[in-house]
Amino acid sequence: MPGYRMTTWLRPFMMLAAIAAVLSLAACGGGNGAPNNQFDSGHVVTPLAITPASATAYSGTPFTFVVTGGTQPYTVISSDQAALPVVGTLNGNTLVVVPGSVGADTAVTLSIRDAAGLTTSAAVNVRPALLLPASITITGNPNCGNAGADLCSGQDGLASVQLLGPAGAPLAGRPVRFDVIQGDFGISSTQPGQPVLSSVTVNSDQNGNAAVRLVVPVSAPTQVATLRATDVTSGSSVVGQFTIAQFINGNSVLSVIPTGTTTFTGPDTAHCSSGASATFYVFGGSPPYTIATNFPQAVSITGNPVLRSGGGFTITTNGVCFTGLTFAITDAAGRTLLTPPTADNVFGTAAPAPAPIVLTPSSLSPLRCDPSDQLGQILATGGTGTYTVAVVPSTGNAPGSGGPLLANANAGSITVSVQPVTATPPGQAATGDWVINVSSGSAVPVAAVVHCP
Repeated sequence: MPGYRMTTWLRPFMMLAAIAAVLSLAACGGGNGAPNNQFDSGHVVTPLAITPASATAYSGTPFTFVVTGGTQPYTVISSDQAALPVVGTLNGNTLVVVPGSVGADTAVTLSIRDAAGLTTSAAVNVRPALLLPASITITGNPNCGNAGADLCSGQDGLASVQLLGPAGAPLAGRPVRFDVIQGDFGISSTQPGQPVLSSVTVNSDQNGNAAVRLVVPVSAPTQVATLRATDVTSGSSVVGQFTIAQFINGNSVLSVIPTGTTTFTGPDTAHCSSGASATFYVFGGSPPYTIATNFPQAVSITGNPVLRSGGGFTITTNGVCFTGLTFAITDAAGRTLLTPPTADNVFGTAAPAPAPIVLTPSSLSPLRCDPSDQLGQILATGGTGTYTVAVVPSTGNAPGSGGPLLANANAGSITVSVQPVTATPPGQAATGDWVINVSSGSAVPVAAVVHCP
C-alpha cells in the first residue's frame, strides 16, 4: 500500500518533466542544433558603407551613390531636403539623387541606416548648376537659309554652347563633349586619317564658348538632326535639334570666273568670231564638274569634265553668231550653278574685206589675133565691183610689138581685142602670150592669159 501511494504522487511530476523536455527541444530548432535567430552571432553581415563617401554634385544633374553591406532595406535621410531631396527607403544598392536648385555651395549630409540599425553617411557639396543654354546654337552657310534649313547637304556649319557659372561668369578651359545623336552628319576633327567623327571633345575659350564644325555629306537627304553637348566635369548636358535640307542649288557652294558676259567680236560687220577662245574656272562643291551649253553647235568645249576645284574649261568659237549662250555647270553631288556666266558672238565694226577676184575664163586662145579682132570676153566677180585692167606682154613681145591687145572693163565684163587698124599707128596682128591684170579695191589682183598664134 505505501508503494502505491508513492507511484500516484510521482505521476504528475513525471508528466511535467516530459513536457519541459519537449519544449526545450523545440526551442533548439527541432532538436537539430540549427539556430533560427537572424541576429545570432553566427550570421555574417558586412559593414554598411556608401560610395563615394564625399562628393560634389550640381543642381539638376543626377548623381549616383552605391550602398553596400548591412541589412536591407535602407533608410535614407538628407540633412537638407531642399538641396538634396531623397527617397526615404532604398531597396537595392543604387541610390540616384538629383540635387535641387541652390544659389551657392551647400554642404549636405546624406545618412544611411539599415534594418539592423547600423548607420553610415556621405558628405555632399551641392553646387549651383552650370548655366548651359536652352539649346545648341547651329550656324550654317547664310545662303542655305533660302532653303528653310539650318544646314544643307554638302555644306558645313558651326555648333556652339556657352558655359556660365554662378552669377553668369564664363567658365574657361572646361572640356565639352559634342556627340552626334541622330542624323546624317559628322563633327570635324584634327585626328590623322579621321577628318570626321561622331564624338569630339573641345575646351571652352575665355568667354566660356565651346564650338565644333559640323560636316554634312553631299548625299544627306532632308531630315531633322540631333546633337548633344556635355560638360565633362559636371555631366550637365544640353540637346539641340536642327534641320538639314537636300540642296541642289549650287549658287552658295559653286563659283565660276569670269562672271557676267564674255563677248566675242567678229573681224568686220559681215562676220562673227571664229577660232577665238575663253577659259572659265570652277571652284567649290564636289568635283568633277560637268559642262553643257544651250548652243552646242556654236562653240567647241575642251577640258570637260573639269576634274578638280580651280580647274577650267575652254570654249572656242566657230564663226556662228549667237547671244545669250549659257552653261549648265553641275558638280558630282548634282548641284547646279543657277546663275552661270554667259557668252555672245557678234559682228565686228570694221568694213568687210572684199571677196577675192575670180576671172572666168582665166585664159583665152583665139584662132587669130588680127587688127580690130575681138578676141573674147572675161567675166570678173569679187572685189568691190569696180575693176581696173592692164595688158602686158608675157613672152616674146615688147609693148606694141605686133600690135598690142586692148582690154576694156564694163562692170564685171572685160572685153579683150586687138588694136583697130584705124588707130595711129594702125594696129597689126598680135602674136605670143599676153597677160590681162585685173584689180579691184584692196582685193588681191589676178590675171588672165591670152595666147595669140
